[in-house]
Amino acid sequence: MKLNTLIIGTSVIAWMLCGCLTKDTGLLSEALLEQPSVESRQAIEVLIGEMLKGRPIKLADTVFSRKSSLTVERRQSAPNSNKVLNGREIPTIDSFTLFLNNGQCMIRHNQTGQNRFLENVKCITNL
Repeated sequence: MKLNTLIIGTSVIAWMLCGCLTKDTGLLSEALLEQPSVESRQAIEVLIGEMLKGRPIKLADTVFSRKSSLTVERRQSAPNSNKVLNGREIPTIDSFTLFLNNGQCMIRHNQTGQNRFLENVKCITNL
């Protein structure tokens, strides 16, 4: 009887430890657009523009259709700006990642960590 109790107890503890070590990937995963369209691109442009403090942005029709990441380079500023090093402008780059979060599309601004959900846009997990 003591041997059965020991085996069952050990099995339960091992099972609990394995459960604690298992990573839950079902809640947040990199994603792609399920069906890219003009409407989804426009929604992404508006959302990313808002994340960039209202700066207008224009994206390709294929944004987030082949990969989950996006890099946006800012337009060069005026020649008299303070962002010049040895006669060359220091480029400012922003990057974004599309995620699937509990079945809803979410875009993360990687530099600030800001997350925003995309309304009326469907995503699939990027395997």
